[in-house]
Amino acid sequence: MGSVTNDWVSTEFDEVDFGDQRLNKRFRSIIIDVLGHCNNTLASSFASWSKIKASYRFLANPRVTFSSMLKPHIAATLTRLNSCSTALIIQDTTYFDFSARTKAKGLDLIHRGSHGVVSKGLMLHNTLAVTTDGIPLGILDQRFIDRKTLRKNGVEVGRGGDHREEPVKKKESQRWIDVVRTCHDFDVGGCRMVHVCDREADFYELFRDAASLGEHVLIRATRNRGINKKKRRDEPTIWLFDELLNSRAQGRTTVRLQVNGRSKFREAKLSIIYKPISMPPPRKRTVNKDGNLPMVPLTAIMAVEKRAENSHEKLCWVLLTDLPISSTEQAIEKVHWYTKRWNIEVFHKVLKSGCAVEKAQLETSDRLKKYIVLKSVVAWRLFWMTRMHQEDEEASCDIVLDKLEWSLLYRKFNKTRTVPSQVPTLKQAMIWIARLGGYIARPSDPPPGVISMWRGWERLSQMVEDYQDICG
Repeated sequence: MGSVTNDWVSTEFDEVDFGDQRLNKRFRSIIIDVLGHCNNTLASSFASWSKIKASYRFLANPRVTFSSMLKPHIAATLTRLNSCSTALIIQDTTYFDFSARTKAKGLDLIHRGSHGVVSKGLMLHNTLAVTTDGIPLGILDQRFIDRKTLRKNGVEVGRGGDHREEPVKKKESQRWIDVVRTCHDFDVGGCRMVHVCDREADFYELFRDAASLGEHVLIRATRNRGINKKKRRDEPTIWLFDELLNSRAQGRTTVRLQVNGRSKFREAKLSIIYKPISMPPPRKRTVNKDGNLPMVPLTAIMAVEKRAENSHEKLCWVLLTDLPISSTEQAIEKVHWYTKRWNIEVFHKVLKSGCAVEKAQLETSDRLKKYIVLKSVVAWRLFWMTRMHQEDEEASCDIVLDKLEWSLLYRKFNKTRTVPSQVPTLKQAMIWIARLGGYIARPSDPPPGVISMWRGWERLSQMVEDYQDICG
């Protein structure tokens, strides 16, 4: 890899500490090699058998833990957060299917198929920090979810009782609250953190606990619940979705959405409705079992698409937030912030497809988890490179590439042996990398996607290696 990547690894992981300088040095070396061969398995990411063997020993070493691997990256992410006035803290869970690895020990049960077949693998809950413009700043939290039993119709197999009636601290849902608590303890200077989550995080206890900590949330509502009660056990008379749908639009905006298919993106024209509400606790919650149960003041924002083009399903979001909203412009801003939640889906795509995590052939869940943490940092770096040019299209590409890397790109696509004295822009360099990965770059084409970017990056790494082998 080039000197820029080596410098980044040295800076990002300067404080890594496994209690042994040899392990620290090995970790940095492994990241550099894996970053240049992101789509390969561990065994095919290194040029020699000694390095392959050393990487397996590294993952098997009990001194190497998930937290110690990720700790320096989290510290660097917090430093990047300090330069932001507002950052979006996006949570989501992804699943890794290792059912084909029949000899792997300690795997969890991730889901049951339509024919009752249970898939084994690992579940990872990620927290990604991004700017309000969608530039990924880094990973703030990672936690694996242990699941040794599966539920059926709300009842956990092998246990009596209805799982839905249990307090949230006994459920997997507690992870959303735990992340908010962890982030609350971070020192981010004057940065305002806003936790952005999808419908899985729409439950009362998360809103309650975030409010008690002073943490801000922006969460998509999943159901048409009763609101604005005087007492929590009162019968509901006002329903969330109905109250918003029966109100007149207070403004309009257009958002750009990523979609599957040839177009990749589409624009949706949305009508905006917002209202202050209070969220009551569920009627079956009790103070003895679930703790304090106050009414939680929120603002509900509905973004609804009246007419969708090209057979797309009409969009209708109901967002719940504790952020102060006193104007239509502020409500529209929050809708645009929610569109950035898709960044974590793209990050997971880079991790699973671009970094080919599910190809791993390690023998235990512990080693697989360490491998996933390692690849997660690589996936973030790749994702960051694909988005950096959006921040400043005229920025120089030497913030990502060293002279050898951009020179090889320039010479290949300009069919020349000479290189210019002026460093190409980051935008132009990213297009060249994407073209190595199959992007055609026609005037009518949308910006390159992450697939062409990671394929191009891997090919560029191979070009650099070949050049250094041949030319020294």
